[in-house]
Amino acid sequence: MDKNKKVCYCFNVSVDDIERAIENGADSFDEVQEATNCGKGCGSCLAEAKAVVEELLKNKRD
Repeated sequence: MDKNKKVCYCFNVSVDDIERAIENGADSFDEVQEATNCGKGCGSCLAEAKAVVEELLKNKRD
């Protein structure tokens, strides 16, 4: 997964930002959203953002 890929353009959130939030203790989409504001703008990124969070959390647990 490209860490520089933008997931949320409203708040300029990248895959790396999401990964950093998870490394800092976020363990759900809601917690990642609180840490990054991802998906709190227009909402068009929600499906992709949730998929990215799910994949990164799965990788962390494995």
